Amino acid sequence: MTIENAISMATPYVVPAVLALVVIFIGFRIARAIASRAERGFNKAPNSDASLSRFFANLVRYLLIVIVLMAALAILGVDTSPILGLIIASGAALGFVLQGALGNVAAGVMLMIFRPFKIGDEIEAGGVAGVVTSIELTATRFKTKDNVEVIVANGGIWGGTIKNRTALGARRLDKNFGISYDSDIDTAIKAITEAAAANPRVHADPAPWAKVVNLGDSSVDIQLRAWCDAGDYKALSTEISQPVKQALDAAGIGIPYPREIKIKQHVKESKGRNRIAKLKALKQKKA
Repeated sequence: MTIENAISMATPYVVPAVLALVVIFIGFRIARAIASRAERGFNKAPNSDASLSRFFANLVRYLLIVIVLMAALAILGVDTSPILGLIIASGAALGFVLQGALGNVAAGVMLMIFRPFKIGDEIEAGGVAGVVTSIELTATRFKTKDNVEVIVANGGIWGGTIKNRTALGARRLDKNFGISYDSDIDTAIKAITEAAAANPRVHADPAPWAKVVNLGDSSVDIQLRAWCDAGDYKALSTEISQPVKQALDAAGIGIPYPREIKIKQHVKESKGRNRIAKLKALKQKKA
């Protein structure tokens, strides 16, 4: 076989192969450039998230890569219809196997789009209460008040109730204090509200409020309602009791505590006791 014959026989294969390689090389570069621009565009959108933008950009890139590879195979003369069918069938099978994981990804996308909470918010969702430290495509990470990291699947969060304790910027602290029945209620209310107003964490508007909310077995229960910044809620809840107690003591208001009175009754004669004594005596005689 001469060189000319070899070249003539190889030409029908070499030219498509070179064209396919050129298409792949240029197509991959174009896919990368389009994905990069798409990511920048997603980042400029309202409520954008870096993780979500990167996810969609990669999705665009991989889709374009598949299109480029299919075009290269078509240039080589390969029938791409069976391959396309195989890809569709594989995607359907993979989607069925990973439906739980894909559901979590979909939930993560919804969380990133609608933003019911953000990193740093204190929320209660998915059966967990804590501060959000990370929002990922499949799961959300929490740090609980005792410094434990908890990871919850996004499907459990998006499909349930989300309680965001910091979203509105302010929270109301409700705390009950019991006073004795013989104490002056108006004096007690004044002492409680003044003690709360003196705390720098408590908002002046609306002003602290206190009223009788319950008549208990041994106390009159007065509820204090005070507004504060969401970040100060825990600290205020912990520190407010001591100044209120001191204010009540200074005003001469007594704070009751449960008491239990035991009464012992001595009975000289008892029919039941006499009957038991007779039965014991009979047993002793028989023995």
